[in-house]
Amino acid sequence: MQRRTLFVASLVAATGLAVPRLARAQGAYPDRPVRLILPFSAGGPTDTLGRVFAEQLSKQMNARVLVENRTGAGSTIGADVVAKATPDGYTLLFNNLSHSINPSLYRRMPYDTVADFVPVSVLMEGPVVVLVGANSTHRTLKGLIDAARAQPDALDYGSAGNGSAAHVSMVQILAKTGARMNHIVYRGVANAMTDLLSGTIVSVNDTSTTALGSIRGGLVRPLAVTSPARVPFLPDLPTVRESGIPELADFQMSTWNMLLAPAATPRPILEWLHQEVRTVMRDPSFIAKLAELGNVPMPDADMAGTRAFLVSEMERWRSVMSQAGVQPE
Repeated sequence: MQRRTLFVASLVAATGLAVPRLARAQGAYPDRPVRLILPFSAGGPTDTLGRVFAEQLSKQMNARVLVENRTGAGSTIGADVVAKATPDGYTLLFNNLSHSINPSLYRRMPYDTVADFVPVSVLMEGPVVVLVGANSTHRTLKGLIDAARAQPDALDYGSAGNGSAAHVSMVQILAKTGARMNHIVYRGVANAMTDLLSGTIVSVNDTSTTALGSIRGGLVRPLAVTSPARVPFLPDLPTVRESGIPELADFQMSTWNMLLAPAATPRPILEWLHQEVRTVMRDPSFIAKLAELGNVPMPDADMAGTRAFLVSEMERWRSVMSQAGVQPE
């Protein structure tokens, strides 16, 4: 997260955009509900954060923001809906780091990740937590990885899909340590958690957004968090760096969320949206809601900086997937 924070912070505009509120008297934007596409299933981390964000944005814009889940294919189905929507500001995409990873996972994409969207604003980020069942014999990340090394491909881990934070965080851990586990893909994190609790799979990596509820309920045992330092909401949980595995001594990762619009959306609408979103992200009550979910606002980048951040993430994950031997499907 430190690398990303420094990168985005360097792209922040020296002065904020002075964008006036678009006049409603002129029938200007927004004069009807805005549709926010969430490309993952209900109850998952993107859905949870997206709904909290939509509620706050509705208040800020004084216009209804209606959430719509369009799931499947690692977020590409929902993203494609937005890429092909009328570019009038009334259909927006709330996506996570999968948007930057998918070009490295799929040979054929239904859209161009950069050319078909305008990244309006970076939003929030949070770490990933490595979880096992509450009754698991594995009590540390090192113990889990040692078992995977001793029994290559004998242990299964689950995720909410290819390219999800749960998936790519474990891909990196396994690639760096040389351990091998089978990846089981689920329709959503809730389904993966069901199999984790039953013992069908041994581990699930989950974002802090949805992991905290299971941890606090005693349903799962957290082994490590992917942030570079321990987190205030789980102060006793060691980081992956502290796992005692030399290959992971510099490991860090977070998942992030971004608001995107169709490419040809008029500039005045984009600028107005950007300003409204950044006001939301500075609101103390909203920041407190994010903290309850283990997330923090990302640095306040302008739209050019947001686009540069997306491109840099695409390049980073292309390198990670290549080094891990993950071949596009």
